Amino acid sequence: MHFTLGELLLDLVQNAANAGAQTVRVSVREGNGRFAMTVSDDGAGMSPRDVRRATDPFFTDRRSHPDRGVGLGLAFLGQTAEATDGSFRLQSKVGEGTIVGIDCPAGHVDLPPLGDPVETFVAVLCTERVGEIEISRDAGESAYTLRKSELNEVLGDLSSVEARGLLREYVRSQEEEIWRR
Repeated sequence: MHFTLGELLLDLVQNAANAGAQTVRVSVREGNGRFAMTVSDDGAGMSPRDVRRATDPFFTDRRSHPDRGVGLGLAFLGQTAEATDGSFRLQSKVGEGTIVGIDCPAGHVDLPPLGDPVETFVAVLCTERVGEIEISRDAGESAYTLRKSELNEVLGDLSSVEARGLLREYVRSQEEEIWRR
């Protein structure tokens, strides 16, 4: 079960990794009374038939999560957009990848919290089997971008405990700065 938008985001990134994506781009925007989140990847993509079925909570192709009987991430994201009078976007083409996103009123009572963006972004950046991950974070007046390749260069292998600790500190400093303005 997903309790935060961060958990949904992590699920979408994991789907991209399981679809063979080499590049995943994440955008999280908050400002002007809106919350928007988008994940795009260059993975295997889905057929038009699978795109239509992807938001059905009882449908799974068993590739994304072979240990689960249902695929809930896309269904929950679509339901979140619907419940908040927001919009849901799902575009995919076989061999070209997938784009998934929502745009919702930020103050809507049915919009789950983002959760801890620091821990979410660290987990996203440490996703295995994806060559490049880019996170764009925008809070209206202030923004930052994180790239897995650049962070690996500076901090070392992100799978090490030391590098993850440094990554966590860096992401926390970026989050503090974005909300300071």
